[in-house]
Amino acid sequence: MRQDVLSGECPPEAEAVIREARRRQRRRRLVIGVAVVTAAVAAGVVGGVRSQRMSQPRPGPAVPSAARQVPGPIPHGIGTTVLLWPIGDRGWPPAYMADLSTGRLSRRRIPLFGVKDEPGPLVPAGRWVVYAGRDGTMAIPGNLIGKPRVLGNAGFFAPAASPGHVWLELFRSGNPGQGRPRVWDVTVRTGRRGPPVTLPRGSSLVAGTKAGLLVAVPRGHDYGLALRAPHGALTALPDAPWQDYEYGFATSPQLVAYGTGCTSRDTVANDWYATCTVLRVLDVVTGRVLSFPAPPGTAGWTTFKIRVTGAIAPGSAMITAYAATRPLGQGHGRLFVIRLTSATRRVVPVPSSAAQLYAGTAWSTDGSWLLYQGPGGRMWAYQVSSGRARASRTPCCPYTVMVTFPTGHR
Repeated sequence: MRQDVLSGECPPEAEAVIREARRRQRRRRLVIGVAVVTAAVAAGVVGGVRSQRMSQPRPGPAVPSAARQVPGPIPHGIGTTVLLWPIGDRGWPPAYMADLSTGRLSRRRIPLFGVKDEPGPLVPAGRWVVYAGRDGTMAIPGNLIGKPRVLGNAGFFAPAASPGHVWLELFRSGNPGQGRPRVWDVTVRTGRRGPPVTLPRGSSLVAGTKAGLLVAVPRGHDYGLALRAPHGALTALPDAPWQDYEYGFATSPQLVAYGTGCTSRDTVANDWYATCTVLRVLDVVTGRVLSFPAPPGTAGWTTFKIRVTGAIAPGSAMITAYAATRPLGQGHGRLFVIRLTSATRRVVPVPSSAAQLYAGTAWSTDGSWLLYQGPGGRMWAYQVSSGRARASRTPCCPYTVMVTFPTGHR
Protein backbone atom coordinates (compact mmCIF):
# COMPACT_ATOMS: atom_id res chain seq x y z
CA MET A 1 0.00 0.00 0.00
CA ARG A 2 1.38 3.43 -0.95
CA GLN A 3 2.38 5.63 1.97
CA ASP A 4 2.14 9.39 2.21
CA VAL A 5 5.59 10.77 1.28
CA LEU A 6 5.60 13.54 3.88
CA SER A 7 4.11 11.78 6.87
CA GLY A 8 5.23 8.22 6.18
CA GLU A 9 1.73 7.04 7.03
CA CYS A 10 -1.04 5.60 4.94
CA PRO A 11 -3.70 8.16 3.99
CA PRO A 12 -7.10 7.74 5.65
CA GLU A 13 -8.60 6.21 2.51
CA ALA A 14 -5.88 3.56 2.39
CA GLU A 15 -6.24 2.80 6.08
CA ALA A 16 -9.96 2.29 5.55
CA VAL A 17 -9.28 -0.12 2.67
CA ILE A 18 -6.82 -2.07 4.83
CA ARG A 19 -9.28 -2.33 7.70
CA GLU A 20 -12.06 -3.46 5.39
CA ALA A 21 -9.82 -6.06 3.73
CA ARG A 22 -8.81 -7.42 7.12
CA ARG A 23 -12.43 -7.48 8.23
CA ARG A 24 -13.46 -9.43 5.15
CA GLN A 25 -10.52 -11.80 5.58
CA ARG A 26 -11.53 -12.52 9.13
CA ARG A 27 -15.15 -13.11 8.15
CA ARG A 28 -14.11 -15.64 5.53
CA ARG A 29 -12.24 -17.58 8.18
CA LEU A 30 -14.63 -17.29 11.08
CA VAL A 31 -18.26 -17.77 11.81
CA ILE A 32 -19.44 -14.36 12.87
CA GLY A 33 -21.39 -15.75 15.81
CA VAL A 34 -22.51 -12.53 17.30
CA ALA A 35 -24.07 -14.21 20.30
CA VAL A 36 -24.59 -10.85 21.90
CA VAL A 37 -27.48 -10.43 24.32
CA THR A 38 -27.58 -7.69 26.97
CA ALA A 39 -30.00 -6.30 29.54
CA ALA A 40 -30.06 -2.68 30.61
CA VAL A 41 -31.96 0.40 31.58
CA ALA A 42 -32.23 2.29 28.31
CA ALA A 43 -31.66 5.86 29.41
CA GLY A 44 -28.48 7.20 30.90
CA VAL A 45 -26.23 4.16 30.52
CA VAL A 46 -23.19 6.25 29.80
CA GLY A 47 -23.99 9.01 32.23
CA GLY A 48 -24.25 6.60 35.15
CA VAL A 49 -21.13 4.60 34.39
CA ARG A 50 -18.36 4.30 36.96
CA SER A 51 -15.12 2.79 35.67
CA GLN A 52 -13.16 0.63 38.06
CA ARG A 53 -9.67 -0.59 37.16
CA MET A 54 -9.12 -3.71 39.17
CA SER A 55 -5.72 -4.69 40.57
CA GLN A 56 -4.16 -7.31 38.35
CA PRO A 57 -2.26 -10.00 40.30
CA ARG A 58 0.20 -12.13 38.41
CA PRO A 59 -1.74 -15.33 37.72
CA GLY A 60 -0.18 -18.58 38.85
CA PRO A 61 -0.87 -22.13 37.70
CA ALA A 62 -4.28 -23.34 38.82
CA VAL A 63 -3.59 -27.08 38.62
CA PRO A 64 -0.56 -29.22 37.79
CA SER A 65 0.25 -29.18 34.08
CA ALA A 66 -0.74 -32.03 31.79
CA ALA A 67 2.93 -32.92 31.44
CA ARG A 68 3.08 -33.82 35.17
CA GLN A 69 -0.42 -35.21 35.65
CA VAL A 70 -2.88 -36.70 33.17
CA PRO A 71 -6.38 -35.55 34.15
CA GLY A 72 -9.29 -37.92 34.47
CA PRO A 73 -12.30 -37.97 32.16
CA ILE A 74 -15.01 -35.32 32.09
CA PRO A 75 -17.60 -36.38 34.70
CA HIS A 76 -20.86 -37.78 33.33
CA GLY A 77 -22.79 -35.60 35.75
CA ILE A 78 -21.94 -32.56 33.64
CA GLY A 79 -25.28 -33.22 31.87
CA THR A 80 -24.32 -31.33 28.73
CA THR A 81 -24.41 -32.03 25.01
CA VAL A 82 -22.23 -29.85 22.76
CA LEU A 83 -23.00 -28.93 19.17
CA LEU A 84 -19.68 -28.56 17.35
CA TRP A 85 -19.44 -27.11 13.89
CA PRO A 86 -16.05 -26.74 12.20
CA ILE A 87 -14.55 -24.31 9.75
CA GLY A 88 -13.97 -25.81 6.31
CA ASP A 89 -12.38 -24.30 3.23
CA ARG A 90 -13.64 -27.03 0.86
CA GLY A 91 -17.29 -26.99 1.72
CA TRP A 92 -18.69 -27.16 5.22
CA PRO A 93 -18.19 -30.50 7.02
CA PRO A 94 -21.00 -31.97 9.09
CA ALA A 95 -21.70 -30.80 12.60
CA TYR A 96 -21.07 -33.06 15.57
CA MET A 97 -23.17 -33.67 18.67
CA ALA A 98 -21.01 -34.65 21.64
CA ASP A 99 -22.95 -36.05 24.61
CA LEU A 100 -20.54 -35.50 27.48
CA SER A 101 -22.68 -37.63 29.80
CA THR A 102 -22.11 -40.74 27.72
CA GLY A 103 -19.10 -39.85 25.60
CA ARG A 104 -21.10 -40.54 22.45
CA LEU A 105 -20.17 -38.51 19.35
CA SER A 106 -22.60 -38.39 16.42
CA ARG A 107 -22.50 -36.62 13.07
CA ARG A 108 -25.27 -34.35 11.85
CA ARG A 109 -25.83 -32.54 8.60
CA ILE A 110 -27.28 -29.05 8.72
CA PRO A 111 -30.13 -29.20 6.17
CA LEU A 112 -30.37 -26.65 3.39
CA PHE A 113 -27.30 -24.81 4.52
CA GLY A 114 -26.71 -21.70 2.41
CA VAL A 115 -23.95 -21.69 -0.19
CA LYS A 116 -21.90 -18.58 0.56
CA ASP A 117 -18.28 -17.41 0.63
CA GLU A 118 -18.39 -17.63 4.41
CA PRO A 119 -20.31 -19.75 6.93
CA GLY A 120 -23.14 -18.04 8.71
CA PRO A 121 -23.64 -17.95 12.47
CA LEU A 122 -25.47 -20.65 14.40
CA VAL A 123 -27.36 -19.01 17.26
CA PRO A 124 -29.26 -20.93 19.96
CA ALA A 125 -32.80 -19.68 20.59
CA GLY A 126 -34.53 -21.70 23.27
CA ARG A 127 -34.82 -25.28 21.98
CA TRP A 128 -33.84 -24.24 18.47
CA VAL A 129 -30.73 -23.36 16.52
CA VAL A 130 -31.06 -20.53 14.01
CA TYR A 131 -28.82 -20.28 10.94
CA ALA A 132 -28.62 -18.75 7.46
CA GLY A 133 -29.97 -21.18 4.87
CA ARG A 134 -30.66 -21.17 1.18
CA ASP A 135 -34.19 -19.91 1.74
CA GLY A 136 -33.30 -17.24 4.28
CA THR A 137 -33.10 -17.46 8.06
CA MET A 138 -33.79 -21.05 9.14
CA ALA A 139 -34.49 -22.74 12.47
CA ILE A 140 -34.00 -26.40 13.37
CA PRO A 141 -34.28 -28.27 16.70
CA GLY A 142 -31.09 -28.11 18.74
CA ASN A 143 -30.26 -31.78 18.11
CA LEU A 144 -30.33 -31.07 14.33
CA ILE A 145 -32.99 -33.75 13.87
CA GLY A 146 -36.20 -32.76 12.14
CA LYS A 147 -37.32 -30.48 9.39
CA PRO A 148 -35.98 -26.91 9.43
CA ARG A 149 -38.39 -24.01 9.39
CA VAL A 150 -38.03 -20.79 7.41
CA LEU A 151 -38.34 -17.75 9.67
CA GLY A 152 -37.99 -15.19 6.91
CA ASN A 153 -36.29 -14.44 3.62
CA ALA A 154 -33.79 -12.15 5.35
CA GLY A 155 -30.35 -13.76 5.39
CA PHE A 156 -29.15 -11.73 8.36
CA PHE A 157 -30.24 -12.20 11.96
CA ALA A 158 -29.08 -11.57 15.51
CA PRO A 159 -29.84 -12.90 19.01
CA ALA A 160 -32.72 -11.41 20.97
CA ALA A 161 -32.99 -10.64 24.68
CA SER A 162 -36.00 -12.92 25.11
CA PRO A 163 -35.40 -16.71 25.11
CA GLY A 164 -36.71 -18.39 21.99
CA HIS A 165 -36.59 -15.19 19.92
CA VAL A 166 -34.26 -13.77 17.27
CA TRP A 167 -34.09 -10.54 15.30
CA LEU A 168 -34.28 -10.67 11.51
CA GLU A 169 -32.47 -7.95 9.58
CA LEU A 170 -33.13 -6.83 6.03
CA PHE A 171 -30.96 -4.40 4.07
CA ARG A 172 -32.57 -2.50 1.24
CA SER A 173 -29.55 -3.05 -1.02
CA GLY A 174 -29.03 -6.57 0.25
CA ASN A 175 -25.63 -5.69 1.70
CA PRO A 176 -24.74 -4.59 5.26
CA GLY A 177 -23.55 -1.03 5.72
CA GLN A 178 -25.76 0.40 3.00
CA GLY A 179 -29.05 2.20 3.46
CA ARG A 180 -31.24 2.01 6.55
CA PRO A 181 -31.81 -1.61 7.62
CA ARG A 182 -35.11 -2.83 9.02
CA VAL A 183 -35.35 -5.43 11.79
CA TRP A 184 -38.14 -7.58 13.28
CA ASP A 185 -38.33 -9.57 16.49
CA VAL A 186 -39.46 -13.12 15.66
CA THR A 187 -40.70 -15.93 17.88
CA VAL A 188 -38.77 -18.96 16.64
CA ARG A 189 -41.36 -21.57 17.65
CA THR A 190 -44.30 -19.90 15.89
CA GLY A 191 -42.64 -17.57 13.39
CA ARG A 192 -44.71 -14.67 14.70
CA ARG A 193 -43.15 -11.26 13.99
CA GLY A 194 -43.20 -8.06 15.94
CA PRO A 195 -43.44 -4.58 14.40
CA PRO A 196 -40.53 -3.49 12.16
CA VAL A 197 -37.86 -1.14 13.47
CA THR A 198 -35.71 1.04 11.19
CA LEU A 199 -32.07 1.50 12.19
CA PRO A 200 -29.78 4.45 11.40
CA ARG A 201 -28.28 4.66 7.93
CA GLY A 202 -25.18 2.50 7.45
CA SER A 203 -25.62 0.67 10.74
CA SER A 204 -26.14 -3.03 11.39
CA LEU A 205 -27.74 -4.96 14.22
CA VAL A 206 -25.55 -6.80 16.72
CA ALA A 207 -28.21 -8.02 19.16
CA GLY A 208 -31.46 -7.25 20.85
CA THR A 209 -31.26 -6.27 24.52
CA LYS A 210 -33.63 -5.32 27.30
CA ALA A 211 -32.31 -1.79 26.87
CA GLY A 212 -33.13 -1.65 23.18
CA LEU A 213 -30.92 -2.72 20.31
CA LEU A 214 -27.15 -3.05 20.31
CA VAL A 215 -25.97 -1.77 16.93
CA ALA A 216 -22.74 -1.11 15.08
CA VAL A 217 -22.96 2.46 13.87
CA PRO A 218 -20.65 4.19 11.37
CA ARG A 219 -18.53 7.24 12.00
CA GLY A 220 -16.45 8.21 8.99
CA HIS A 221 -14.51 5.14 7.88
CA ASP A 222 -14.93 3.48 11.28
CA TYR A 223 -17.63 1.80 13.37
CA GLY A 224 -18.51 1.67 17.04
CA LEU A 225 -21.00 0.00 19.37
CA ALA A 226 -24.03 1.86 20.65
CA LEU A 227 -27.34 1.10 22.32
CA ARG A 228 -30.46 2.24 20.52
CA ALA A 229 -33.22 2.94 23.03
CA PRO A 230 -36.83 2.01 22.15
CA HIS A 231 -37.55 5.68 21.44
CA GLY A 232 -34.65 5.78 18.94
CA ALA A 233 -31.90 7.62 20.85
CA LEU A 234 -28.36 6.26 20.43
CA THR A 235 -25.93 5.98 23.35
CA ALA A 236 -22.33 4.96 22.68
CA LEU A 237 -20.87 2.37 25.01
CA PRO A 238 -18.53 4.02 27.53
CA ASP A 239 -14.86 3.91 26.54
CA ALA A 240 -15.67 1.67 23.59
CA PRO A 241 -13.32 2.27 20.63
CA TRP A 242 -14.55 3.88 17.46
CA GLN A 243 -11.92 2.23 15.31
CA ASP A 244 -13.49 -1.15 14.63
CA TYR A 245 -16.68 -2.47 16.21
CA GLU A 246 -15.22 -5.98 16.06
CA TYR A 247 -13.16 -5.04 19.10
CA GLY A 248 -16.31 -5.95 20.98
CA PHE A 249 -15.85 -9.23 22.87
CA ALA A 250 -19.16 -10.69 24.03
CA THR A 251 -22.35 -9.98 25.95
CA SER A 252 -24.89 -11.66 28.18
CA PRO A 253 -28.27 -10.36 29.32
CA GLN A 254 -26.44 -8.26 31.91
CA LEU A 255 -22.92 -7.70 30.57
CA VAL A 256 -21.19 -6.24 27.53
CA ALA A 257 -17.46 -6.92 27.18
CA TYR A 258 -15.16 -5.08 24.78
CA GLY A 259 -11.52 -4.15 24.36
CA THR A 260 -9.73 -0.81 24.50
CA GLY A 261 -6.20 0.07 23.47
CA CYS A 262 -6.46 -2.41 20.60
CA THR A 263 -3.78 -3.00 17.96
CA SER A 264 -3.92 -4.94 14.70
CA ARG A 265 -1.52 -7.89 14.42
CA ASP A 266 -0.40 -9.92 11.44
CA THR A 267 0.66 -13.57 11.49
CA VAL A 268 3.17 -15.55 9.46
CA ALA A 269 0.17 -17.31 7.91
CA ASN A 270 -0.99 -14.01 6.38
CA ASP A 271 -3.85 -13.77 8.83
CA TRP A 272 -4.94 -10.96 11.13
CA TYR A 273 -6.15 -10.51 14.68
CA ALA A 274 -6.23 -7.80 17.32
CA THR A 275 -4.77 -7.49 20.79
CA CYS A 276 -6.20 -5.12 23.41
CA THR A 277 -4.44 -3.77 26.48
CA VAL A 278 -7.62 -3.66 28.58
CA LEU A 279 -10.76 -5.76 28.67
CA ARG A 280 -13.75 -3.79 29.92
CA VAL A 281 -16.95 -5.39 31.19
CA LEU A 282 -19.99 -3.12 31.39
CA ASP A 283 -22.81 -4.09 33.70
CA VAL A 284 -25.70 -2.51 31.86
CA VAL A 285 -28.00 -2.85 34.87
CA THR A 286 -25.83 -0.96 37.36
CA GLY A 287 -23.86 1.12 34.84
CA ARG A 288 -20.53 -0.02 36.33
CA VAL A 289 -17.49 -0.87 34.21
CA LEU A 290 -14.85 -3.32 35.43
CA SER A 291 -11.45 -2.96 33.72
CA PHE A 292 -8.97 -5.83 33.44
CA PRO A 293 -5.49 -5.16 32.05
CA ALA A 294 -3.97 -7.95 29.97
CA PRO A 295 -2.28 -10.60 32.16
CA PRO A 296 1.43 -10.05 32.82
CA GLY A 297 3.65 -11.78 30.29
CA THR A 298 1.03 -11.66 27.53
CA ALA A 299 0.71 -9.26 24.60
CA GLY A 300 -2.93 -8.32 25.16
CA TRP A 301 -6.43 -9.74 25.11
CA THR A 302 -7.37 -11.14 21.71
CA THR A 303 -10.72 -10.37 20.11
CA PHE A 304 -10.41 -12.97 17.41
CA LYS A 305 -12.62 -15.68 18.78
CA ILE A 306 -14.44 -14.58 21.88
CA ARG A 307 -17.35 -13.08 19.99
CA VAL A 308 -17.97 -16.41 18.32
CA THR A 309 -18.13 -18.53 21.44
CA GLY A 310 -20.00 -18.63 24.71
CA ALA A 311 -17.54 -16.47 26.61
CA ILE A 312 -19.78 -15.39 29.50
CA ALA A 313 -20.92 -18.07 31.93
CA PRO A 314 -24.63 -18.51 32.73
CA GLY A 315 -25.48 -16.08 35.48
CA SER A 316 -22.83 -13.61 34.28
CA ALA A 317 -20.50 -14.44 37.16
CA MET A 318 -17.47 -15.27 34.98
CA ILE A 319 -16.08 -14.54 31.54
CA THR A 320 -13.34 -16.22 29.52
CA ALA A 321 -10.86 -14.58 27.18
CA TYR A 322 -7.72 -15.55 25.31
CA ALA A 323 -4.57 -13.48 25.70
CA ALA A 324 -1.89 -13.48 23.00
CA THR A 325 1.43 -15.09 23.82
CA ARG A 326 4.76 -14.42 22.16
CA PRO A 327 6.01 -14.56 19.49
CA LEU A 328 3.06 -12.60 18.15
CA GLY A 329 3.51 -13.64 14.54
CA GLN A 330 2.61 -17.23 15.39
CA GLY A 331 -0.93 -16.38 16.51
CA HIS A 332 -0.78 -18.30 19.80
CA GLY A 333 -2.91 -17.59 22.85
CA ARG A 334 -3.72 -18.81 26.34
CA LEU A 335 -7.14 -18.94 27.92
CA PHE A 336 -8.06 -17.14 31.15
CA VAL A 337 -11.14 -17.08 33.36
CA ILE A 338 -12.14 -13.80 34.99
CA ARG A 339 -14.27 -13.89 38.12
CA LEU A 340 -16.63 -10.92 38.06
CA THR A 341 -18.50 -11.30 41.32
CA SER A 342 -15.82 -12.29 43.84
CA ALA A 343 -14.15 -9.70 46.05
CA THR A 344 -10.78 -10.12 44.32
CA ARG A 345 -12.14 -10.44 40.76
CA ARG A 346 -9.22 -12.68 39.92
CA VAL A 347 -7.86 -13.51 36.49
CA VAL A 348 -7.08 -17.25 36.49
CA PRO A 349 -5.15 -19.10 33.75
CA VAL A 350 -6.88 -22.21 32.45
CA PRO A 351 -4.66 -25.32 32.59
CA SER A 352 -3.21 -26.66 29.34
CA SER A 353 -5.14 -24.11 27.27
CA ALA A 354 -2.41 -22.92 24.89
CA ALA A 355 -3.93 -22.87 21.41
CA GLN A 356 -3.78 -21.38 17.96
CA LEU A 357 -6.24 -18.72 16.89
CA TYR A 358 -9.83 -19.83 16.25
CA ALA A 359 -9.97 -21.98 19.41
CA GLY A 360 -13.56 -22.22 20.64
CA THR A 361 -14.98 -22.21 24.17
CA ALA A 362 -18.34 -22.91 25.78
CA TRP A 363 -19.83 -23.40 29.24
CA SER A 364 -21.73 -26.38 30.54
CA THR A 365 -25.43 -25.70 30.82
CA ASP A 366 -25.21 -25.11 34.57
CA GLY A 367 -22.17 -22.82 34.19
CA SER A 368 -19.92 -24.92 36.43
CA TRP A 369 -17.50 -26.26 33.78
CA LEU A 370 -15.66 -24.42 31.01
CA LEU A 371 -15.22 -26.42 27.79
CA TYR A 372 -12.19 -25.58 25.68
CA GLN A 373 -9.46 -26.85 23.37
CA GLY A 374 -6.91 -28.92 25.25
CA PRO A 375 -3.77 -30.78 24.21
CA GLY A 376 -3.99 -33.14 21.27
CA GLY A 377 -6.96 -31.39 19.70
CA ARG A 378 -9.32 -32.81 22.33
CA MET A 379 -12.02 -31.14 24.38
CA TRP A 380 -11.10 -30.43 27.99
CA ALA A 381 -13.22 -29.14 30.85
CA TYR A 382 -12.19 -26.85 33.71
CA GLN A 383 -14.13 -26.48 36.95
CA VAL A 384 -13.38 -23.00 38.23
CA SER A 385 -14.66 -23.63 41.77
CA SER A 386 -12.20 -26.47 42.41
CA GLY A 387 -9.44 -25.74 39.89
CA ARG A 388 -9.83 -29.26 38.45
CA ALA A 389 -9.18 -29.99 34.78
CA ARG A 390 -10.67 -33.00 33.01
CA ALA A 391 -10.05 -34.45 29.54
CA SER A 392 -12.28 -35.93 26.87
CA ARG A 393 -11.74 -38.12 23.83
CA THR A 394 -14.01 -35.79 21.88
CA PRO A 395 -12.14 -34.10 18.99
CA CYS A 396 -12.96 -30.45 19.24
CA CYS A 397 -10.56 -28.42 17.17
CA PRO A 398 -10.52 -26.22 15.27
CA TYR A 399 -14.24 -25.67 15.74
CA THR A 400 -15.83 -22.27 15.43
CA VAL A 401 -19.26 -23.03 16.85
CA MET A 402 -19.64 -24.64 20.28
CA VAL A 403 -23.24 -24.48 21.50
CA THR A 404 -24.34 -26.36 24.63
CA PHE A 405 -27.70 -27.94 25.48
CA PRO A 406 -28.89 -30.05 28.42
CA THR A 407 -28.39 -33.75 27.69
CA GLY A 408 -31.63 -35.22 26.42
CA HIS A 409 -32.55 -31.86 24.87
CA ARG A 410 -35.19 -32.12 22.15
